[in-house]
Amino acid sequence: MPHPPSLARTRRGFTIIEIVVVLIIIALMLIIIIPHFFTTMKSKEAEVVKADLVELNSAIEHYALDNGKVAGTALDYADLRKYLDQSTDAYRRNGRDVFGDSYGPFIVGKRPSVPKETAAKLAGTVPTDYWSPYQ
Repeated sequence: MPHPPSLARTRRGFTIIEIVVVLIIIALMLIIIIPHFFTTMKSKEAEVVKADLVELNSAIEHYALDNGKVAGTALDYADLRKYLDQSTDAYRRNGRDVFGDSYGPFIVGKRPSVPKETAAKLAGTVPTDYWSPYQ
C-alpha cells in the first residue's frame, strides 16, 4: 500500500543500507585502481632510471673524448656534470636515481649500471632484460 503523500515527502536522507552499498562500491573501485596506480608509478620510475643511464653513458663518452681518457679510467660525477643536459633528471639529482641510490662508480669504457637496490625496488615492474645493456 503506497504511503500517503504527506509521509512520502517527509522522508529525508539515506538509509544505512544505501550508505553501505555506496561504500562497498567505492571500496571495490579503490581495490581495482590503487594497484594499477602504483604499477604505473613504478614503470615511470624505471623509465626515468633508464633515461638517466643513457644520459650518463653519453656524458662518460664525451668526457673521455674531450679529455683523452682511456678505458678503465675512473671518473667522479663532478667530471661528468658539465657534459649532462641541465634539463635532465640525471643532472638535477647529482648522479643519483629516483630512490637516491648512486649510479657510480663511473668508468671510461664501461656503461653505468642500474644500482642493485633500484633494480630490486623495481623488480616485477619491468622485465629483467629491460635494463640491458645497463646491468
